Amino acid sequence: MVHTFPGRFNGKVVAITGGASGMGAAMVARYVAEGAKVLVADMCAEDKGQAQAALYPKGSVYFHRVDISDAAQATSVVTETIKQFGDIDIVHNNASAVVWGPVDEMEPSQWDRCFKVGIDAPFYITRAVVPHFKKKKAGSIISTISTAGLTGDKGFACYCAVKAALANLTRAMAGDYAPYGIRVNAVAPGWTDTAMAAALKATPEIREMVASSTPLHRPGTPEELAAVMMFLASEDASFVTGAGKSKSVIHGLIRLGSHPLRNQLNPT
Repeated sequence: MVHTFPGRFNGKVVAITGGASGMGAAMVARYVAEGAKVLVADMCAEDKGQAQAALYPKGSVYFHRVDISDAAQATSVVTETIKQFGDIDIVHNNASAVVWGPVDEMEPSQWDRCFKVGIDAPFYITRAVVPHFKKKKAGSIISTISTAGLTGDKGFACYCAVKAALANLTRAMAGDYAPYGIRVNAVAPGWTDTAMAAALKATPEIREMVASSTPLHRPGTPEELAAVMMFLASEDASFVTGAGKSKSVIHGLIRLGSHPLRNQLNPT
């Protein structure tokens, strides 16, 4: 069972990209339960975003509909957070665009969008938030990478490339910004039981494949991932920076080689 720590984030302001569903939504719930105010940046429908915000105490969650593949809109994640809550303490680069298939089966537009969402947006968001963090001599940037970005898996080359780039960006920024009291980390989830994943593993064969490819023989839950993120964002991790590549925080594992669902998703 995952436990919350009420009050741990009292007075903190958080921005989360891709926060309207799955792992992002679990982070929103956990942050609010522990006292933070949260801006959810997502390109889902406005009514869905507002419905999510309405689940929480008034004034604790603000939904910002945004397409972070656009540089100006990505930057607005920071400016809108400060506008709504007066400050910003923690940024989660959680959004990603998944394109299945090898490079020769991919359209250039798909490749471009995958990189714009997965690596360009964190660049623009970081560029916008770091000046605020430098003034405070504090701040935390946390990115959701993937075991696929650390090992490489056939069947989704673009996603692997983006997550590898984000892992290396994390390490580089950790060194750049440590002198300013800014911590930069990443978490590499393995198989996590989101709504999309649940639909994909609907058959017994796929469920068995997922179980056999993870050490604990089950997928992780979004709530378990959120618990790892909360630790990195909290003062409990005040001496942790640069986790995300050779010294990674890995949430579950997928064995080296093909992603367990690659053939089911893109049969050859």
